Amino acid sequence: MTLEELRKKCEENGFNYAYGKFELPTEPPHLIAISMGTNNFMADNVVYKKHIPIQLDYTYIIKNIEEQNKIEDIILKDLAWNKSEETYLSDEKCWQVSYYFEI
Repeated sequence: MTLEELRKKCEENGFNYAYGKFELPTEPPHLIAISMGTNNFMADNVVYKKHIPIQLDYTYIIKNIEEQNKIEDIILKDLAWNKSEETYLSDEKCWQVSYYFEI
């Protein structure tokens, strides 16, 4: 999967999506992806396979199991992923869970 394919899958499944941040204020629920450096496979000072760790933040006000299932079962279907515990963001008065995977 590429970042462009991730964007398409998120939007096709009804999510507001941005890489990094939204340009305009956007009410939850939404998804924001960020790159977390690299985790390349290399040997003898040569990169043989590029791996980009991604953090995909799902932010919401009211828990919606169907939306989380869309993320896990459709958008991230072909990827190995982990997720964080749900965290309440008191400044923004919403909840967030993060998904971690590589592309």
